[in-house]
Amino acid sequence: MILLSKGGFNEEETFKAYNINNVIKGDSSNFEEMISKINPDSKEKYLIQIPSTKGLTIDMIEKLPPNTDMRVIGGLTEEYAKSTAYNWDNLRENATYSKCELIDILKKIEEIEKGIDPNWNDYEKALYLYEYLKYDITYRTTESKGNDGKPLDIRGNTNRTRTWDTLIGLTNQLSTCSGFAHIYQELCTRQGIECDKIGGKYLLNGEGSHAWNIITINGQNFLVDTIWDAQDYEKGIDHVTAFGNADSNKYIALCSKDKQQNLSKINPDWIKMAHEKVAKNIPKEHLHQEKVERFIKMREEDRIRMKQLRGEQLNNNIIENDTINNGLSR
Repeated sequence: MILLSKGGFNEEETFKAYNINNVIKGDSSNFEEMISKINPDSKEKYLIQIPSTKGLTIDMIEKLPPNTDMRVIGGLTEEYAKSTAYNWDNLRENATYSKCELIDILKKIEEIEKGIDPNWNDYEKALYLYEYLKYDITYRTTESKGNDGKPLDIRGNTNRTRTWDTLIGLTNQLSTCSGFAHIYQELCTRQGIECDKIGGKYLLNGEGSHAWNIITINGQNFLVDTIWDAQDYEKGIDHVTAFGNADSNKYIALCSKDKQQNLSKINPDWIKMAHEKVAKNIPKEHLHQEKVERFIKMREEDRIRMKQLRGEQLNNNIIENDTINNGLSR
């Protein structure tokens, strides 16, 4: 059973779909060494756990034996886990990818990174990544309705499919605030930009659970929240309102509080100029409904995948209670 006990991530729980002796931790710098520990002929599954995809290439992933999954922690840190009173083991399990899934994710990331001018500074790179997600990923929540009038997914964080919280949202081009923040953190990390995923509350007609980012450049912290401009872009409005210039008084951080309490603002005139500069390198589309329909078609397949990642326990043994899931449903 997944125990939603108080405090962080219980790694032993997140590894239960694997023999603990088959769990290998490292990063891209010792990738070859990690692979050497895998018996490709074994019928048992192996898991490689890394902090991020920084330094990883498709050629490296191609070397993975077929009996091996990879988990990319990204923004799912112990600090981030402070934003809830309960354990989020299921999110780390969901951030586990097959060889094919990770290749598709890296193909998408490399496509994004092709548009980055090496002469840009970190502010321009961070804005470019913000703009790319705004144009490319459609914002929805699990409660959003499909063409059939039914909610897109199960409420809460425990059983909803991986598009909402992990890098799968990058290839599905559909996610919620948690996924946007997770993906943005990963893209910034690959560029050497310090970026935290923040969980907390957003004040809009009351309090709502929310996730956003804080980037740190030249020792200054800036709040970044992509979903508002992504929603406006779907309505035909193309602007930048939450890249270092959002109203921070509306955000209540439940983790990384020191950074949230020491935020700087980016000059809006610079943002307008830089927006015109970096946006030229980004393909733009408005296929929002097509992305939703594509997700609906693969939703059950992903639920089966989640079941595998949780040791075949998805439907029977997971606590199903929205009050304790404290879902980031915005």
